[in-house]
Amino acid sequence: MKYTGRITGLIIMLIAIVAVRVYAYIYLDYSFSHLPIPGVIGLCIAFWAGKQYDKVKFYSEKDSLTGFYNRRFVDTLFPSLLAQMDRRNEKLSVAILDCDRFKDINDRYGHKKGDLVLQELSALLFTSIRKSDIVARWGGDEFLIIAPYADEEDIKVIISRFKNKLQELSQNIQIDISVSSGYAIYPSDAKTLDDLINIADSRMYGYKNTARYC
Repeated sequence: MKYTGRITGLIIMLIAIVAVRVYAYIYLDYSFSHLPIPGVIGLCIAFWAGKQYDKVKFYSEKDSLTGFYNRRFVDTLFPSLLAQMDRRNEKLSVAILDCDRFKDINDRYGHKKGDLVLQELSALLFTSIRKSDIVARWGGDEFLIIAPYADEEDIKVIISRFKNKLQELSQNIQIDISVSSGYAIYPSDAKTLDDLINIADSRMYGYKNTARYC
């Protein structure tokens, strides 16, 4: 969680305290040696108000279960990412990851265990992406990776790195975990977020169905 609200609130309050004390010193003969009790109270209020703002801002952009970004944040950010890719003539990759048989996990082990699986998958995914990548929880058990400056080979490496860690996760939580994935590349595959996701989704279900019948 960022501290923007708290920092901004404290700075504004400090400026106000200094301005009031300077005014009181010049025009009201008020000594700087007096303890600024109202100012201290004001700082506490400003910190509290800033903390509430930071919480609201955090939960408006993040999924509370996984800590990843939500759809609202992605929809807001994505146009600026595409504009950046266009200016630099670069590619951007979008990948969809879906936890296989997640409904069965919920039915067999309960929703608390299902939530744990999603949290563990999120932690694992976070260690598999690059610093420049953005991950969002896209649906119940679906995750979206947005990888700027990444072509087809780059996104394959990211996905493979994640999937290679799933066996260890399965052993740790004693549940067989596997993930299906699909990806699309901007601008060669599509030029809008919806179209990129539709292509990635279609590829993911194609791979999933192929694996099911092999």
